[in-house]
Amino acid sequence: MEPSSLSPAATATVLGLLADERLDASYLAFVARHLDQPDEGWRWCCGSNCDPCVQRLANVVDRARQALCTPPAPPPGDPRPA
Repeated sequence: MEPSSLSPAATATVLGLLADERLDASYLAFVARHLDQPDEGWRWCCGSNCDPCVQRLANVVDRARQALCTPPAPPPGDPRPA
């Protein structure tokens, strides 16, 4: 999902969640783009002490999915409908 497709209320929700996690608002695009993406394609930590680690960003994605009722897409090959 592109950040521009978020409603103003959804944008405000994600920005609030980023602030809760003490992450810069510039990560709005990352969170928006991963809301409807299958977790298997991006949710892994490389162990290089990145700041922020994808695990922190994943926390925001998870909380935003819950707040916005936006489930991730099923992984490729999953027989469940998207």
